[in-house]
Amino acid sequence: MKRILVIDDEPPVARLVTAALNTAGVQHSVEYCGDGAQGRTKAARGGYDLITLDIHMPLMGGVEALREAKRSPKSAHIPIVVITGQQDPMFRRRVMKFGAATLVTKPFEIEELGKILSQVLSGEYAEPSAIGDQDPDIRPLDV
Repeated sequence: MKRILVIDDEPPVARLVTAALNTAGVQHSVEYCGDGAQGRTKAARGGYDLITLDIHMPLMGGVEALREAKRSPKSAHIPIVVITGQQDPMFRRRVMKFGAATLVTKPFEIEELGKILSQVLSGEYAEPSAIGDQDPDIRPLDV
């Protein structure tokens, strides 16, 4: 059974992630937390197979939580899927540079999210090459 941590200030997102995983046939348990600070603490304990992360949250934003999770030895290896309404391609590239497995924009189709999460969990997901292109003008976000 896969352990999933959903970090989002909108509780319905945890239900949508659960529905997406069910649609994809992934056996899972979902743990939810509603802000980046709580999410960072839970992620740092490790033991998750996947983390989904919103960007705009109270107490600690998602970009900072992503950076912290990727710096922690217990969570650095956990794939993180950013789920956000932010659709700017430059922002997507920055998030990918910080270590996100991919970024899914809201609104999304349940089936498509399930497919992406399932592929990330199995190690089969490959971000489209245009997203991973090296761009010397991209600098890490100051959080």
